[in-house]
Amino acid sequence: MIIPLAVLALLAALAPAPVAAAASVGALTTAATQAATLPWVGTWAAAQVGPGARGLSRTGFRDETVRDVVHLSVGGTEVRIRLSNVFGTGPLRIAGVRIALRADGAQTVPRTSHQVTFGGLNQAIVPAGAREFSDPVAMRVSAGQDLAVSIFVKAASGPCTWHPAAIATSYYSVPGNHAATVGATAYPHRMGAWYWLDGVDVLNAAINGAVVTFGASTSDGVGSTRNANDRYPDDLARRLLALPSGLRLSVLNAGISGNQLLADAGTTGPSGLARFERDALQQSGVRIVIVWEGTNDIGVHPDMTARDLIHGYLQLIEAAHARGIAVIGATLQPDEGAGYYSAHGNRVREEVNRWIRYSGAFDAVADFDAVLRDPADSARLLPKFDSGDHLHPNDAGYQAIADSLRPWMLASLALGYATGA
Repeated sequence: MIIPLAVLALLAALAPAPVAAAASVGALTTAATQAATLPWVGTWAAAQVGPGARGLSRTGFRDETVRDVVHLSVGGTEVRIRLSNVFGTGPLRIAGVRIALRADGAQTVPRTSHQVTFGGLNQAIVPAGAREFSDPVAMRVSAGQDLAVSIFVKAASGPCTWHPAAIATSYYSVPGNHAATVGATAYPHRMGAWYWLDGVDVLNAAINGAVVTFGASTSDGVGSTRNANDRYPDDLARRLLALPSGLRLSVLNAGISGNQLLADAGTTGPSGLARFERDALQQSGVRIVIVWEGTNDIGVHPDMTARDLIHGYLQLIEAAHARGIAVIGATLQPDEGAGYYSAHGNRVREEVNRWIRYSGAFDAVADFDAVLRDPADSARLLPKFDSGDHLHPNDAGYQAIADSLRPWMLASLALGYATGA
């Protein structure tokens, strides 16, 4: 039985005795231990798109080292990475990869660098359209640490698979293999994107699975402070660390800025329907997917109907349930004042939100609209949560969203699906 978040919230509010809570913790922890069957769990992810018409993603790299800097949601005793050439036009020839803890900027922490191998080799060839896991690396990492993944390509890479809106700074080097270089001098070039790296997994018995935040720019973190890791998935990850060992959940960000649920859109990614399998359901250890998508469909397509979006949501739910994965539906935030706002679009949004709240199709509901809207004008963001473009929340807005998601509710939902209850 899957209990909706609203019911769990009511039960939690009515629970009077610490003893009862302690018994619940023990029961849930025991069940979580029994349910844990996946050794690897994702600690970081980024959904990938095809190359742009110009720039680095189109021209690619040659005899250069890309240093992707990523923020880990949970720790572990071993690490593996996943490289993507899903949108490449030819084989991606990786001449060397190392991982290290990041100190500051492009600089890594001395004596933390580890060679990454693929099938026992220091090099890898990732075919066009494919992804490749590395071998496990015996390296202890902690939640909240930054990992520097340095990828050297000797031959011309060709057009790149990448994530354009990192809301964080990564680097690429002067010519040569600088994967093992500790200092920042060899990395004078900054970039606001991640190249080729689309996942980092860990081994950690304390983690019962992953929550995937699936959506568009608001999941990606547009409007949050650059390099501060204040996207709502980051805020949620920090909250989930408070859960007991064996019940904790990692958070994997599968947002793509500009993405649409129903339509492919170039560098804003394949449609949510097309990418859901790869970007959400194939993530290591996924237990729950939070779907917050549809705003761009309404804004870009004046003829979009609520029925169109609902049909799309139902397909996502069916696909997730077929894999034993819970789906939380997030209501769409108001956007009056944004460039593509219209009164008709707002009516569609409200109809969609009513369906998300009351249809019972989702396993639970995250009412982000209620969190973010202005009580004086329900079509607008609350000013204190508005990043300034009237569409994306700011840091405070993203924190408010994360705060609306109760860790124990998510743990219970994840556990219910993991045990088949």
